[in-house]
Amino acid sequence: MRIESIPSGAFATNTYILEDSGTVLILDPTGKAQRILDHLQGRVPAAIVLTHGHFDHIGAVDELVRQFHCPVYVHPADQVLLEDETLNGMAGMTAHVRSQTRPLTEGLMKLGTIQLQILEAPGHTPGSVLIVIGQDCFCGDVVFEGSVGRTDLPLGNDSQMRQTLKMVRTLDPQLRLYPGHGPATTLEKEFNDNPFLRTRRG
Repeated sequence: MRIESIPSGAFATNTYILEDSGTVLILDPTGKAQRILDHLQGRVPAAIVLTHGHFDHIGAVDELVRQFHCPVYVHPADQVLLEDETLNGMAGMTAHVRSQTRPLTEGLMKLGTIQLQILEAPGHTPGSVLIVIGQDCFCGDVVFEGSVGRTDLPLGNDSQMRQTLKMVRTLDPQLRLYPGHGPATTLEKEFNDNPFLRTRRG
Protein backbone atom coordinates (compact mmCIF):
# COMPACT_ATOMS: atom_id res chain seq x y z
CA MET A 1 0.00 0.00 0.00
CA ARG A 2 1.27 3.46 -0.89
CA ILE A 3 1.18 5.95 2.01
CA GLU A 4 1.59 9.69 1.54
CA SER A 5 1.87 11.98 4.56
CA ILE A 6 0.96 15.66 4.29
CA PRO A 7 1.70 17.66 7.47
CA SER A 8 -0.24 20.92 7.45
CA GLY A 9 -2.05 23.49 9.53
CA ALA A 10 -1.04 25.31 12.69
CA PHE A 11 -0.48 22.03 14.55
CA ALA A 12 1.34 20.24 11.70
CA THR A 13 -1.38 17.61 11.62
CA ASN A 14 -0.67 14.63 9.38
CA THR A 15 -3.15 13.98 6.60
CA TYR A 16 -2.59 10.58 5.01
CA ILE A 17 -3.45 9.53 1.48
CA LEU A 18 -3.57 5.75 1.09
CA GLU A 19 -3.68 3.93 -2.23
CA ASP A 20 -3.93 0.23 -2.97
CA SER A 21 -4.96 -1.38 -6.25
CA GLY A 22 -6.78 1.72 -7.39
CA THR A 23 -8.59 2.47 -4.12
CA VAL A 24 -7.70 5.84 -2.58
CA LEU A 25 -8.60 6.84 0.99
CA ILE A 26 -7.94 10.11 2.79
CA LEU A 27 -7.33 9.97 6.53
CA ASP A 28 -7.79 13.08 8.70
CA PRO A 29 -7.85 15.78 5.98
CA THR A 30 -6.81 19.08 7.48
CA GLY A 31 -5.28 22.38 6.43
CA LYS A 32 -5.94 23.71 2.95
CA ALA A 33 -7.95 21.33 0.80
CA GLN A 34 -6.07 22.51 -2.28
CA ARG A 35 -2.85 21.09 -0.90
CA ILE A 36 -4.51 17.67 -0.60
CA LEU A 37 -5.98 18.03 -4.10
CA ASP A 38 -2.51 18.79 -5.44
CA HIS A 39 -1.21 15.55 -3.90
CA LEU A 40 -4.15 13.57 -5.27
CA GLN A 41 -3.18 14.58 -8.82
CA GLY A 42 -6.58 13.71 -10.20
CA ARG A 43 -7.15 10.56 -8.15
CA VAL A 44 -10.64 10.27 -6.68
CA PRO A 45 -10.95 9.14 -3.05
CA ALA A 46 -13.41 6.38 -2.25
CA ALA A 47 -13.88 7.75 1.26
CA ILE A 48 -12.59 10.02 3.99
CA VAL A 49 -11.79 8.27 7.28
CA LEU A 50 -11.31 10.10 10.58
CA THR A 51 -9.30 8.80 13.52
CA HIS A 52 -11.25 11.29 15.65
CA GLY A 53 -13.22 14.49 15.29
CA HIS A 54 -10.94 17.27 16.56
CA PHE A 55 -10.88 20.43 14.47
CA ASP A 56 -7.27 20.04 13.41
CA HIS A 57 -8.07 16.67 11.80
CA ILE A 58 -11.17 17.70 9.85
CA GLY A 59 -10.38 21.15 8.47
CA ALA A 60 -10.55 20.16 4.79
CA VAL A 61 -13.48 17.74 5.05
CA ASP A 62 -16.17 20.18 3.89
CA GLU A 63 -14.39 21.19 0.73
CA LEU A 64 -13.32 17.65 -0.17
CA VAL A 65 -16.85 16.31 0.28
CA ARG A 66 -18.20 19.08 -1.94
CA GLN A 67 -15.60 18.14 -4.54
CA PHE A 68 -15.93 14.35 -4.45
CA HIS A 69 -19.32 13.62 -2.78
CA CYS A 70 -17.59 10.81 -0.88
CA PRO A 71 -18.66 9.31 2.46
CA VAL A 72 -16.97 10.37 5.70
CA TYR A 73 -16.39 7.61 8.27
CA VAL A 74 -16.22 8.65 11.92
CA HIS A 75 -16.92 6.86 15.18
CA PRO A 76 -20.46 7.72 16.37
CA ALA A 77 -19.12 8.96 19.72
CA ASP A 78 -17.23 11.73 17.89
CA GLN A 79 -20.10 12.78 15.65
CA VAL A 80 -20.88 15.56 18.12
CA LEU A 81 -17.44 17.06 17.47
CA LEU A 82 -18.35 17.48 13.81
CA GLU A 83 -21.49 19.38 14.75
CA ASP A 84 -20.82 21.39 17.92
CA GLU A 85 -18.43 24.30 17.46
CA THR A 86 -18.41 25.04 21.20
CA LEU A 87 -16.79 21.64 21.80
CA ASN A 88 -14.45 21.73 18.82
CA GLY A 89 -13.34 25.33 18.56
CA MET A 90 -14.47 25.77 14.97
CA ALA A 91 -17.65 25.96 12.92
CA GLY A 92 -19.42 22.62 12.68
CA MET A 93 -19.63 20.60 9.52
CA THR A 94 -22.23 21.62 6.96
CA ALA A 95 -25.49 19.73 6.74
CA HIS A 96 -24.24 18.20 3.48
CA VAL A 97 -21.20 16.71 5.21
CA ARG A 98 -23.30 15.45 8.10
CA SER A 99 -25.52 13.67 5.58
CA GLN A 100 -22.41 11.93 4.21
CA THR A 101 -21.14 10.59 7.56
CA ARG A 102 -21.09 6.85 8.13
CA PRO A 103 -20.36 4.97 11.38
CA LEU A 104 -16.83 3.74 12.04
CA THR A 105 -17.11 1.01 14.65
CA GLU A 106 -14.84 -1.69 16.02
CA GLY A 107 -14.15 -4.61 13.72
CA LEU A 108 -13.22 -5.29 10.13
CA MET A 109 -14.47 -3.24 7.22
CA LYS A 110 -13.52 -3.02 3.57
CA LEU A 111 -13.42 0.15 1.51
CA GLY A 112 -12.75 -0.74 -2.09
CA THR A 113 -9.70 -3.00 -2.08
CA ILE A 114 -8.47 -1.86 1.33
CA GLN A 115 -9.39 -3.85 4.43
CA LEU A 116 -9.30 -1.92 7.68
CA GLN A 117 -9.37 -3.18 11.24
CA ILE A 118 -10.93 -0.56 13.51
CA LEU A 119 -9.95 -0.60 17.18
CA GLU A 120 -11.83 1.66 19.57
CA ALA A 121 -9.30 3.73 21.52
CA PRO A 122 -11.16 6.33 23.62
CA GLY A 123 -9.50 8.81 25.94
CA HIS A 124 -8.24 11.64 23.76
CA THR A 125 -11.82 11.81 22.49
CA PRO A 126 -14.66 9.36 23.19
CA GLY A 127 -14.61 8.17 19.58
CA SER A 128 -10.87 7.94 18.94
CA VAL A 129 -9.90 4.87 16.94
CA LEU A 130 -6.82 3.06 15.69
CA ILE A 131 -7.00 2.07 12.04
CA VAL A 132 -4.89 -1.00 11.28
CA ILE A 133 -4.20 -1.97 7.67
CA GLY A 134 -1.84 -4.91 7.45
CA GLN A 135 1.21 -3.90 9.50
CA ASP A 136 0.39 -0.18 9.35
CA CYS A 137 -1.49 1.49 12.20
CA PHE A 138 -2.90 5.00 11.84
CA CYS A 139 -3.22 6.06 15.44
CA GLY A 140 -4.47 9.64 15.35
CA ASP A 141 -3.72 11.35 18.64
CA VAL A 142 -3.58 8.18 20.73
CA VAL A 143 0.18 7.49 20.50
CA PHE A 144 3.00 9.69 19.23
CA GLU A 145 6.71 9.12 19.07
CA GLY A 146 7.65 9.34 22.73
CA SER A 147 4.27 10.49 23.99
CA VAL A 148 0.50 9.97 23.96
CA GLY A 149 -2.56 12.12 23.37
CA ARG A 150 -3.73 14.62 25.93
CA THR A 151 -6.99 14.14 27.82
CA ASP A 152 -7.64 17.66 29.14
CA LEU A 153 -9.63 18.83 26.12
CA PRO A 154 -13.47 18.73 26.04
CA LEU A 155 -14.73 15.12 26.18
CA GLY A 156 -11.23 13.81 26.99
CA ASN A 157 -11.07 11.11 29.65
CA ASP A 158 -7.89 10.08 31.46
CA SER A 159 -9.35 6.82 32.77
CA GLN A 160 -10.38 5.78 29.27
CA MET A 161 -6.93 6.67 27.96
CA ARG A 162 -5.29 4.44 30.55
CA GLN A 163 -7.48 1.54 29.41
CA THR A 164 -6.65 2.30 25.79
CA LEU A 165 -2.92 2.21 26.51
CA LYS A 166 -3.38 -1.20 28.15
CA MET A 167 -4.98 -2.35 24.90
CA VAL A 168 -2.14 -0.85 22.85
CA ARG A 169 0.38 -2.88 24.85
CA THR A 170 -1.30 -6.08 23.60
CA LEU A 171 -0.76 -5.22 19.91
CA ASP A 172 1.92 -6.58 17.61
CA PRO A 173 5.16 -4.69 18.36
CA GLN A 174 6.06 -4.87 14.67
CA LEU A 175 3.23 -2.50 13.78
CA ARG A 176 4.34 0.69 12.04
CA LEU A 177 2.65 3.67 13.67
CA TYR A 178 1.50 6.71 11.70
CA PRO A 179 0.41 9.31 14.27
CA GLY A 180 -1.67 12.43 13.84
CA HIS A 181 1.37 14.62 14.57
CA GLY A 182 5.08 14.03 14.21
CA PRO A 183 7.08 11.28 12.54
CA ALA A 184 6.15 7.67 11.95
CA THR A 185 7.49 5.18 14.46
CA THR A 186 7.04 1.54 15.43
CA LEU A 187 5.22 0.05 18.37
CA GLU A 188 8.37 -1.83 19.36
CA LYS A 189 10.28 1.46 19.58
CA GLU A 190 7.53 2.97 21.71
CA PHE A 191 7.54 -0.06 24.02
CA ASN A 192 11.24 0.63 24.55
CA ASP A 193 11.34 4.43 24.58
CA ASN A 194 7.89 5.88 25.28
CA PRO A 195 7.50 6.48 29.05
CA PHE A 196 3.71 6.10 28.81
CA LEU A 197 4.09 2.60 27.37
CA ARG A 198 7.50 1.47 28.63
CA THR A 199 6.92 2.01 32.34
CA ARG A 200 3.50 0.37 32.37
CA ARG A 201 4.14 -2.52 30.02
CA GLY A 202 3.50 -6.01 31.33
